[in-house]
This record gives sequence, structure tokens and C-alpha cells, in this order.
Amino acid sequence: MNEFDALTERVLTMFSRGLHVVEIAPDTPLLDYGLDSVRSVELVIELEREFGIAISDEEAAMLHTARDVIACVAAKTTSTRHTRAEARA
Repeated sequence: MNEFDALTERVLTMFSRGLHVVEIAPDTPLLDYGLDSVRSVELVIELEREFGIAISDEEAAMLHTARDVIACVAAKTTSTRHTRAEARA
């Protein structure tokens, strides 16, 4: 399993658990799974802690599907790794 697949699995598991559903389809709107504003904030905080990233309110508002979330987390974790590597150099 590559790094992106592992990240995808972690995000889908987190959302499945958080939304109390068996499986999350990547392109199904999260609202269809019962995501509300309170649970959305909780999941964003959980993502930030789990992956060591920051997601602004504006960014969070653009995350409509699990695929959106995965892309956001992947971009931010890649960016964070590059920033840390540059700081060490």
C-alpha cells in the first residue's frame, strides 16, 4: 500500500466512524451521510490532530465529499513535509 492509499484509508475510516456508517463512497456528498455543522467541525479538528495540519474555515467549507477531504489532507501533508525538510536544510 502506498502513502496515498494509506492516507485515503485513514480518512475514510475516520469519516465512517465519525458519521456512524459502514462505508463512505469517495464521491458521495458528506451531507448524504448526515454530516451536520457540529460534526463537520469535530471531524476537521480530528483531521488536523491526526495529520498535523491546519484547515481554515474557508477550506473546510469547500470539502463536500470524502475525495475533497482526501485531496486537501494529501496536499497539506505534502506541503508540511516539504516545509519541514526545508527548515532542516
